[in-house]
Amino acid sequence: MKRRKVGILLYDFVDILDFTGPAEVLSLTSYNKADQMINLYKKHLLPTNPFEVFTITELGKRIRTHSGVKIEPDFSIADAPEMDIIIIPGGPLRAVQSVAKNQKVKGWIIKHKDIEYLCSVCTGAYILAATGLLDGKETATHHLTTKDLQEKNPNIQVLSDRKVVHTHNLISSGGVSSGINMALYLVEQILGKATAERTAKTIEYVY
Repeated sequence: MKRRKVGILLYDFVDILDFTGPAEVLSLTSYNKADQMINLYKKHLLPTNPFEVFTITELGKRIRTHSGVKIEPDFSIADAPEMDIIIIPGGPLRAVQSVAKNQKVKGWIIKHKDIEYLCSVCTGAYILAATGLLDGKETATHHLTTKDLQEKNPNIQVLSDRKVVHTHNLISSGGVSSGINMALYLVEQILGKATAERTAKTIEYVY
């Protein structure tokens, strides 16, 4: 089966759990229980795992998260490899609004509009909305920003009663920890419910 490449877009003041949650879920997903045990035992993940996860920033430079932790990305948007899945995590409103105004980043996202899955976590929906790709579609965001996102984007239906919203190849999730739910949903869509449930059990998460 094809090994899917997952690029996670990072930027200054991004929320850590928004991207580490999905990164852990997808990185620890395996095709079978035996591989799952090997992943938990060895220092390095199996190169045959279903997902290869890496991080991307606009310029490939280190960023500072909302909590002050510094992250060194794997690639810039200019040299990132071909991807099957892109994840756009959230952060404080000023941070995501700044990224949403960045023409280079928006253009990069739009360029990948036809990949297998284009995902947002929490307030990352603001960035995805700024590209116009959510127009006429449903989305989810943090419960405290639902009204604001809706008012700013009348062409989008912002849902407040669902953790994960899937329309065509766009998947969004509402809330900081919802990136974990979204990643498990991705696993279920691609590899089936049994694999998603096994992965959830591995990280001791109720799915």
